[in-house]
Amino acid sequence: MIIHCVFKNADDTDDFRQDVAERIGERGAYVNPTLHVGRSGVWTLQTKIEQEGRTPAGQTALDDSRRQFDTRLEHCRRMIEMGLNVITGSDSSWSNYKLGNTVYETECLVMAGYTPTQGVLSVTRDAAKALGVEDSVGTLEPGKEADIIVVDGDPTESIEDLWNVEEVFFGGQKIDRGSQASLAATRQPRPDG
Repeated sequence: MIIHCVFKNADDTDDFRQDVAERIGERGAYVNPTLHVGRSGVWTLQTKIEQEGRTPAGQTALDDSRRQFDTRLEHCRRMIEMGLNVITGSDSSWSNYKLGNTVYETECLVMAGYTPTQGVLSVTRDAAKALGVEDSVGTLEPGKEADIIVVDGDPTESIEDLWNVEEVFFGGQKIDRGSQASLAATRQPRPDG
């Protein structure tokens, strides 16, 4: 598995390398692009500008962060179009990307070209395959561990519905997820602008 999978030259310029992407595909490696970590930085900068006002340095930082995110999204789109094994995942929690925000990562893959159904599979079945645990988790089948979320809505139609978690079962056992206030505090808010 390749975590982050950023296409950069030694001088830090962006450069999607078709030949490298083809080698990734030939080897069947999984790509975990961790796109939301860049977007969460953009959101943090946007929120700071909304709260403190626009400065030239702040605007430059925001513009650079947006460009980096857009470039990474485009590179991911190209890998998806090539048929590479792109999955949802992250190495969070750090920086602005807090635990409990994996839906944003899946949402970024949908922005990059996955259908909502492909997004759901990227965070379930395909992520389990990438970790070599697909015999016990990742899909609902007899004999598997019954790790299940119950959502209000249909995330195969709208990936946003993955936020509407009603219940969580781990190994078939219902999990106490905490108060509504603690659950709401977990989600990184989108900036207004």
